[in-house]
Amino acid sequence: MIDCRNRENQQNQHISIWEAKNRLTYNEPLQPGDPLFVETSSARGDFSLKRLYRELNVDNQGMAHIAPAAPLKEYILFTGHRGCGKSTELLRTADYLHHPDRYYVIHLDCLERLDINNLKYSDVLLALAAALLKQLEKEDGIIIDQVFLTRLENWFKERVEVHSDLKEFAAEVKAGAKVQTGLPWLGKLFMELTNKINIGSSYREELRLVVRNNFTEFAEAFNQLIRAGEEKIRAAGKGKRILFTVDGTDRLDQEDAPKFFVEDVHQLTQINGLFIYCAPIHLLHQDNCLSASFCQPFRLPMLKVRDRDGEDLVENMAVMQEMALRRVPEQLFDTLDTVDYLVRYSGGHPRDLLRLLNVAINYADEERIDQVAAEKAVKQVANEYRRFINTEDYTRLVQIDLHPDAPDDFTDEQSNLMLYNLILLEYNDYFWKSHPLITTLPGYQTAIQATGCV
Repeated sequence: MIDCRNRENQQNQHISIWEAKNRLTYNEPLQPGDPLFVETSSARGDFSLKRLYRELNVDNQGMAHIAPAAPLKEYILFTGHRGCGKSTELLRTADYLHHPDRYYVIHLDCLERLDINNLKYSDVLLALAAALLKQLEKEDGIIIDQVFLTRLENWFKERVEVHSDLKEFAAEVKAGAKVQTGLPWLGKLFMELTNKINIGSSYREELRLVVRNNFTEFAEAFNQLIRAGEEKIRAAGKGKRILFTVDGTDRLDQEDAPKFFVEDVHQLTQINGLFIYCAPIHLLHQDNCLSASFCQPFRLPMLKVRDRDGEDLVENMAVMQEMALRRVPEQLFDTLDTVDYLVRYSGGHPRDLLRLLNVAINYADEERIDQVAAEKAVKQVANEYRRFINTEDYTRLVQIDLHPDAPDDFTDEQSNLMLYNLILLEYNDYFWKSHPLITTLPGYQTAIQATGCV
């Protein structure tokens, strides 16, 4: 049993199991300052956000050192398994970097603003322009001289407004607008462009086509806005440069991710700015040209609750136990051993720990989670993963588990798919292990017995 002492148990003493269940909303990131947040860096191994900050020229005292000759553009990939905490960490990063001594951060959550199941580079860039325009004018009262807005306005007038299939849309946007020029007008305009794409209106494909066919003009106009905005931001003491952080693009599927990050990378990199994009981890193991366009990827590793040999890492397990007990306090478990059992089978995957807790509550008798409920939760979630596994995959998984230091031997399409589906988990120091839930399945047990290593 691991005794985790640094928790807010007094505040949790009177929480019912139903209130605890409501805290297990594992599909939404924690906002900066959320009391449910637990610092996990120590359990992720050789990991620190300081390396990301250093890439952005921010020193240990939080000062940005940006030389006049600094590159106009830089694109950073922020990657890791789905559910490992990227969105929460990116929000914390954006919050920290948004500071007069550092950056003026524009954060876009594609899951909130766009349709992630039908996402194109044009959608993201239009949404980023809308977010920048809104934050400059409505939130910070920064005024951009009209001369730097004319290009974007003309792009709309000459490419969108005159398009035969978009005239009605243009009329809808202009309706009720007293002035059709300036920052407030442009902000409204690009917000409407984003909204129409998000809701999948009849205008979506036409708008995308206009952006694609006239992308150079759009990129030049957007770049002019960014440069003018940065001058005004520095003059107002709001930051050294604009930094765009883009979340949700790590949810792109096996087919869409290469299209967005590889096939359309030329368009993404025509925007001269500083960007952090979330990317799916499997993309890094595919044969593509990511390194030609993006900086060295910044990986958020899984929490290591066990070492390569399967032995418990007690201090790291305590971090995840704390994560569990912030939501489901100790008095709602029969013993802390039950918490540790769920932590082990989460594999150090934060979202899966919360899933296991949620399912265990469903199986709990009355107001307490016992070992029986925990075991039923492990069995149910393991079976949910089962449908992503082919019979022959079990032999591959066993071989990887027996040789975790040599994943290069297994970096084929099927292994990448297992990374994407969380069947395989990647930890820092670049070693892989099967998700512990998978090891409970009959197919895995048969495969490990066949090796004679049991």
